Amino acid sequence: MAIMRLTFQSEKLRASTDVHVVFPLKRNSFGDPEGREPQYFVSEKKYKVLWLIHGGGDNYSDWVYRTRISELAEAGNLVTVMPSIRDFTDSRGDTCYFEYLTEELPSYIRRILPVSERREDNFIAGLSMGGYISYRAALNYPERYACVGSLSSPLDIVEDYRVRHGNSKTLASADSLIGTDKDIYALVEKNLAENRAIPRMFQACGTEDFAWDINEKMRDYFYSKNLDLTWEQGPGIHCWEFWSIYIKKLIDWLPLDRGGEERHKFQ
Repeated sequence: MAIMRLTFQSEKLRASTDVHVVFPLKRNSFGDPEGREPQYFVSEKKYKVLWLIHGGGDNYSDWVYRTRISELAEAGNLVTVMPSIRDFTDSRGDTCYFEYLTEELPSYIRRILPVSERREDNFIAGLSMGGYISYRAALNYPERYACVGSLSSPLDIVEDYRVRHGNSKTLASADSLIGTDKDIYALVEKNLAENRAIPRMFQACGTEDFAWDINEKMRDYFYSKNLDLTWEQGPGIHCWEFWSIYIKKLIDWLPLDRGGEERHKFQ
């Protein structure tokens, strides 16, 4: 595999920004005690891609340094793109992280790497606020993503802002989000009314997590609308120990090309 750190100037963010990319390279040999060198080549087909978002207060590097995402992406032959997001609801007037995530970043990555534009090859997911903005992206643009996933995420952003961020001087007010393209409930209803194909959903939360109640209510809402939801739960709080376990479950759930190559095969 290749783990790349990309730095580029973003028009939407009005600043330079960093992105981590895990790029799987197929091996037809692996170095051994006799000194034979591994040989790498790029697939002739465009790769499936996971746009993977960190939580609030973290950055592009956390998934790589805190989990096995590199190994998981390589095993699934999955390009994984991990940007930094600083504003999940566009509360600040001088930047637009949502347009950066859904428009500018994919355009940039597709110019330099062979990743697919097809809906069936694009997935988006994240932890905590990263899961929220993933659902926001997938439900605003359901024609772009086949699957969306969240780990411990406050998918009801209105309730989360009302309960935990009511005194914030920088975030949008909870009531200002109701019924907008930032409101997951409103987005689901809009897509159903317009008969648009909603992406398959993965949702996981720890039973001791402060976001448990929001996740449980959103889970029941998704089920009531007969959406294609895979729900996972287990003991855990809002922490990397839980996310390290459940990111594997999420990637195992994705429709990936997993067969073929034997790992560490000598020639």
